[in-house]
Amino acid sequence: MWTATGLFDERPSVVLELRDEDGATGYGEAAPWPGFGCETAAESLRVLRGLQALLPDTDMEPAGWQQCLETHCAQAPAARAALEGALWDLAARRAGQTLASRLAISFGPLAGATLEQVPVSALLTEREPDALRAESRRAAEAGHRAAKLKLGAASLAEDVARARAARDGLGPAVALRGDANGAWDEHGAREALEALAPFDFSYVEQPLPRDAIDAMARLRSGSHIRIAADESVASPARARHLLEAGAADVLVLKPALLGGPAGALGIAASAQRAGCGVVFSHSFESAIGARIVLHCAAAWGDPAVVHGLATSGLFINDLDGAPASRQGMVSLGSAPGIGLEP
Repeated sequence: MWTATGLFDERPSVVLELRDEDGATGYGEAAPWPGFGCETAAESLRVLRGLQALLPDTDMEPAGWQQCLETHCAQAPAARAALEGALWDLAARRAGQTLASRLAISFGPLAGATLEQVPVSALLTEREPDALRAESRRAAEAGHRAAKLKLGAASLAEDVARARAARDGLGPAVALRGDANGAWDEHGAREALEALAPFDFSYVEQPLPRDAIDAMARLRSGSHIRIAADESVASPARARHLLEAGAADVLVLKPALLGGPAGALGIAASAQRAGCGVVFSHSFESAIGARIVLHCAAAWGDPAVVHGLATSGLFINDLDGAPASRQGMVSLGSAPGIGLEP
């Protein structure tokens, strides 16, 4: 996978399985990603192994673990996401509910309503304009309502050529989203957004580096393209800073990097109160982490939002059950928990 920060051809992560005394299981995944201030996968594993001693003979309800997670995972949000995800999955399975239904009771803005199908965006991965145009056309024909294009190439001319090809392939009805992964400085971002304006981007993610929140607020105030924050949303505290600064029109929330589903949905609620949009997204984790994101989006319950969470086909090897889209939608299913069998 190519991004403005380089080429990634492997994805290390740690899969966690919890099993209660009755044999019920819950699954979580620690999948740190560069640029978000997370620990490494090896550090996630060390933290999770250290927590093993706390698990026997304890209440496995997620609410009872809040203080423990804050104490032991303060510097390891990916490890926290794994344990929190597994606890919520286990609780949902024991209750005979989908994870989305379980989360919606506590965090959903629509009083427990969940989506049965979640709209998802396509991820455009081709580099050359002709291949990108054809890939974009296939995304539109597959029923996607939005597609995301990686920006931050070696030259602005290359970004413009690829944006033109993507828009040509998608046509006018499909939303085009950009993601610069913090590649530009403030001056370069202004120049880029002006050059990209003719291609009708619905928003551009992370035009500036993750810590440049005040500069992003200035950029947003003068931009005709909406600004989304991704790497800048690395914690609840940073999300509050973004919202208070007015630095983003949309927050892109990755539960795997925000300590799990509860933390991500809590940030979503704060964004909604501030009048800021929310999109849930994977961070290229396996089917376990990706399905946790899917259930977060379903628990959020807004059918108008197109989320970035379909991972099927992105990996040469993955666990069975990765979210796959059909006509631009991913079905939640009715199986308990995240819907993956042991």
